Formats: sequence, structure tokens, C-alpha cells
Amino acid sequence: MSAPRRPSLARRLATLVSLALLAIWLVSVTSMGLVLRGEQEELYDQQLVASAEAFLPVLSGSVGTGANPIAGAAPTHEADPEEALVYRLVDRSGTVLLSSPLAGIARFPDRLQPDSYQRTETHVVYTSGFNASGHAVQFGDPLAERREAWRESFFAFLLPMLMILPLGYLLVRWITKLALRPLGEVREEMAARGSHDLSPIDASGRPAELADMIATLNGFMARLSQALDGERAFASNAAHELRTPVAVALAQVQRLEANASTPEDGQRLRALHTALLRMSRLVARLLQLARADSGIGPGDASVDAVRLLPHILRDAGLEAGERLKLTLPETPVMVPVDADAFAIIVGNLVDNALQHSPPASQVDVALSEDGLLRVTNAGQPVTKDMLQQLTRRFARRESGGFGLGLHIASQIARQAGVTLDFRSPAPDQTDGFEARLQLL
Repeated sequence: MSAPRRPSLARRLATLVSLALLAIWLVSVTSMGLVLRGEQEELYDQQLVASAEAFLPVLSGSVGTGANPIAGAAPTHEADPEEALVYRLVDRSGTVLLSSPLAGIARFPDRLQPDSYQRTETHVVYTSGFNASGHAVQFGDPLAERREAWRESFFAFLLPMLMILPLGYLLVRWITKLALRPLGEVREEMAARGSHDLSPIDASGRPAELADMIATLNGFMARLSQALDGERAFASNAAHELRTPVAVALAQVQRLEANASTPEDGQRLRALHTALLRMSRLVARLLQLARADSGIGPGDASVDAVRLLPHILRDAGLEAGERLKLTLPETPVMVPVDADAFAIIVGNLVDNALQHSPPASQVDVALSEDGLLRVTNAGQPVTKDMLQQLTRRFARRESGGFGLGLHIASQIARQAGVTLDFRSPAPDQTDGFEARLQLL
């Protein structure tokens, strides 16, 4: 199962800014809705006042002296009761003198309050002041009509405003990516560097925050480079200093072993000889490790692997006898790898195969025309978990070794830009081990 993808800084920043804009948008839309409702209420109230002032003289004049008050006419079905204005003419006692056809289904206030607005369950009612005849008019505006008008006006405003949200997010996302581009450039510069390139990053022309971060990172890399240089220098110097004493000790032990007076002395000297040989191999590995840490790998020009391999295997062949079998193509195989780096890789792969295979078994070294070098040996198969740990520094197997050979070979191969992988059991076999170095 693949690891969940982490959100990018650009997406996170765009989301947070968009959420902030959304909050501002909600506050703005809510405020606009409240303002719109207030303005509409004020407009409708002004219409009621204007209607009352215009109709009061007309309605008051239509009432004859001594005319009987009428309770109102039956409502017609032509007008919508939720949209039509209703009115009625009243005297000071509240007696209804005249009314509109739909006034009978409207809810008017129980008490008269001249020159004021009153809200009932169904209408907003304005009662005018009394004229010289003692008449006042009440105009009622349906609440349902006011609500519908507000909803239509609000949604007519809201729908276009909704388009601002996705457009705003896309705009913020684009601006965020543009603003964070210098951070991506620094990341690409770091990714393009080799594992041994700890030179400072140029902070000129960077934003202030990023420049401070680069300065901190440069300081860390400077301290790390100093520590690594000291470690490499110590390992290299120690290995160089040990080579001569170990070689001298080996020569003296060989002379003493040849002139041993008793079998017991000969046995002790052989054990000492074996220990010195192991130390000599360790010194050689430390020197190779120092060269690997220095970045050896890519070559200035291509070299012919077909011509190099016999020379590389010559030293191993002196110790291995007839165990090595070399298979080469008839045509040259030019590889873009430093000759010394190629020799270190192949030498470690062959040494690993000789050390971890049965003493009398054969080790096959085969190079194909397409640049695939295979080093195959017999032996117990290596578990899948162990295969993944073979290139770790000081990853040792039960059959011995220092745990450095495959680590050095893998590091130099990676620096040279070639592929090194391991398979166990060996292809088409039930056991064994095969190292595959793809040079092209």
C-alpha cells in the first residue's frame, strides 16, 4: 500500500486563505441580506404612507353624511390575497366605513394608532392621521409579498456571488504557487545535487524568509561537511598508516612460519598470518570506503569493460585458483564509468562471491554486449529481508566479512549512474546468489 500523499504547502496556504475569504464572504453576504431587508422594509413603508395620503381624501369624500357603515364586500378571486394591498376607512371609534374587497381576510390591529405602523400575523398596517371629517385610512401590505420580494432580490444577488468562491480559490491557488516558486527552485536545486555536494546554496535574489532559511541550511551543511571531511580524513590516514606495518608484519610472519621449529609454533604463526591477512583486507576496504565517500564514480571518458575485466580479475584469480570463470563478448563494451571505480565495484562483487560460496564451487563472471555484468556464485539462498540490507554499511552475514564490500560497490555504482541489484536464488537455479551490474 502506497503512503498517503501529503498536502503541499501551496495547497495548504491556498486552502487557509480561501477559508478566510469564505468567512469574509459569508459575513458580507449576511450583512448585505440584512441591509437589503431593511431597505426593502423602508421602501414598502414609504409606499404605504404615500398610498394612505393619496387615498384618504378620495375615500373620505365617498362616504355620504349619515351613511350606514359597511362591513366590507366579499373578496374577489381575481386578486392574490398574498400580494394585493388592502385598505379600510375608519372613524375615530374604529368603525369601518369602507374597505377593499380582500380586507375581510386580512388581519388588522385591534387598536388604532394614528400615524404609525403595526405588524400583525399577515400584514404590516399603516394607519394615517384623522382628517377634518374624523376619518383615517389603514393600508396593509402582505408580509408574504415582502418576504417573497426579499428572497427573490437576495437570491438574484447571491447566485452571482457564489461564482466568486471557486474563482477566488483558483486565483488564490495560482497566486500561492507563483509566490512559492522560489521555494520550489531551491528544492529542485537540492534534488539535483549529488550526495557529496555540500556546497552553500546561493541565497541572492531570494525572498527574505527563504534567504534566512537558506542561511541556516548553509550553516548546517558547512558543519556536516566539516564533520564528514574529518571522518574521511581519519579513515583514509589510518588506513594508509596501517598498510605498511601490516605488510611488514605479514612478511615477517611468513618467514617465521617457514622456519617454525615445532608444529605448535607453526599453528600459532598460521593463525597470526590469517589475522594479518584479514586486517590487510580491512585496510583495503577502508581505503576504498574513503574513495567512495569522496564521490568517485563517473568517468571523464568511456572505458572498455571487455579489456578491463581480465586485469581486474587477475589479482582475485591468483588467490581463487581455478574457481573464476570469465565470459566476455567479442565486441568492446564502452561504459561511462571511471576505471578505478569500475575496478573497485567488480573486485568487491567477486570477493563477495568467493567468500560466501562453498570453497570448491565456481564463480561465474559474465559480461554481455548490452553492458550487463553478472557475478554468480553457489551457496545457500539469501532471504528477501537480508537482500534489502546487504548494501547497508557493516551489514554482515553469517559466513563472515566486514559488511563493507557490497556497501562500497553499491555507493560507487549509484554515484556512477549505473544500476546494481541482487537476486537470490540465482536465476534458473534453486540456490546461489547473483549480483547484476547494468552498465549501460
